[in-house]
Amino acid sequence: MKTLGFLLLVMGACSPYSPDLGVAPFLCGDTDPKCPDGYMCMANGSGASVCILPNGQIPDGGHGNCADDSALEPNETIQTAFVTPVADQKPSLTFAGLAICPMGDKDTYSIHVPVELQNLEVIIEYDPAGAALNASILNAGGVPIVNASPVTGMEGMIRAYGAHLPKATYYAQVTGPASGSLLTNNYKLTINVTGP
Repeated sequence: MKTLGFLLLVMGACSPYSPDLGVAPFLCGDTDPKCPDGYMCMANGSGASVCILPNGQIPDGGHGNCADDSALEPNETIQTAFVTPVADQKPSLTFAGLAICPMGDKDTYSIHVPVELQNLEVIIEYDPAGAALNASILNAGGVPIVNASPVTGMEGMIRAYGAHLPKATYYAQVTGPASGSLLTNNYKLTINVTGP
């Protein structure tokens, strides 16, 4: 009975004015109208329905709007990392069509640095309208040794640079934010090994 009273109080407090709730999708209601004025209810591809603005995108909708990088998965950990040919076969390589999706996804890439004092650079380019992605260079034990930082003047680009590294296997790991309204995004990854 308390719950019913609370709902009636909340419903009574509503007005016909429908506030601007932003562009981030939110769950639809159970009864009509399922969304406030100006929003429409759409399936997000993972079993839920969300309210979204017309012409909006559902950034966290399973793989509906996510790039399909399933050929590189699973690559959540250093044990299951995708092994790149960078440094052993070529000094630089760019991977496109990658995604941190669904939320909580991690993408890990193995890079073998075969010569002492080489430099390892990891560049991530992502859609600034989606989740802000994070990246790190990890050592052979999976411990971050360099975290990526935003590139000045380049929205949606972060870079991690490890200089004069000992020869070993390193990992580039890309993640999304732990919380917030945007948790997934597509990205492009460039790995460069230079020097000494």
